[in-house]
Amino acid sequence: MSLEIFLESIVDPSLEVPLADFVEASDLSPSELGMFAKTWFNTPLERQLWTMDTMVELAEDNPELDFCAIFKMCLKDKEESVQLKAIEGLWEYEDRSIIPGLVQLLGSNQSPEIRAASATGLGKFAVLIQDGKLLPKDGDVVRESLLTVLQDENENLDVRRRSLEAAAPFNTQEIEKYVAWAYESNDPKLKSSSIFAMGRTGEATWLPLLIKEIQSEEPAVRYETANACGELGDEEVVPHLISLLQDDDFQVQMAGLAAMGKIGGPLAKRALLHCLKEGDATLEEAARSALENVEFLEDPMSFIS
Repeated sequence: MSLEIFLESIVDPSLEVPLADFVEASDLSPSELGMFAKTWFNTPLERQLWTMDTMVELAEDNPELDFCAIFKMCLKDKEESVQLKAIEGLWEYEDRSIIPGLVQLLGSNQSPEIRAASATGLGKFAVLIQDGKLLPKDGDVVRESLLTVLQDENENLDVRRRSLEAAAPFNTQEIEKYVAWAYESNDPKLKSSSIFAMGRTGEATWLPLLIKEIQSEEPAVRYETANACGELGDEEVVPHLISLLQDDDFQVQMAGLAAMGKIGGPLAKRALLHCLKEGDATLEEAARSALENVEFLEDPMSFIS
């Protein structure tokens, strides 16, 4: 099948498109993308969304499929629902070329939903920048766009808190101030975002607060706390995480297991082994995966060999 025939089938909602045919839309050249665009913008919205959903799922199952050129194009679509699918499709894409599009959406007058999603999308670039994998000027653009939103007291709260989460890896004094502000707020979502941000800062000074929040009455807070502890990777918190393996909330249990897998150490290993032997069968697979992470931390070369 050619790209032309594939496009003819996409534009007609009455036609069924075999999943195997989507390979024609993978790794498009600039000229092929131009051909795709001419058809795409005459395609009914419902069909566009179905096509993008399919591409997202296929790319997750097969890393060799690359629909990023299409997703990048759709960041500029007039329909926000298409833009949201594009951001979802670019979740694993780490090329700096998408930073301007996300920054533009974040600073636009569009809905809070699309702007919050754009902030989250920029969050992975904050990590890459801190790891030295992108240019310093990219860091300036990402950091300033997120801070501009975070500093605006009149900004929508969801957009503001997603910007806090995304900016956290920069870990400046100003960001530390906003993490504390969010934590001390009376808004449950904002507090959860602050805990999520604590983990992304990589800053161990947040550990006392996180250890306290492991005992929170709110499952969402316990869940975010476990994840944040895993990101910080300090063995000091492992004795406190063990209590989460008996949590009433299944997702909290899973987060506790994953956190211990990331942190490692003798105590985490013993707790995970005990969970394998004595724990709930539904947790067995997660405990086994976490234990493999611990063993990798102990001896990475054994996995290579």
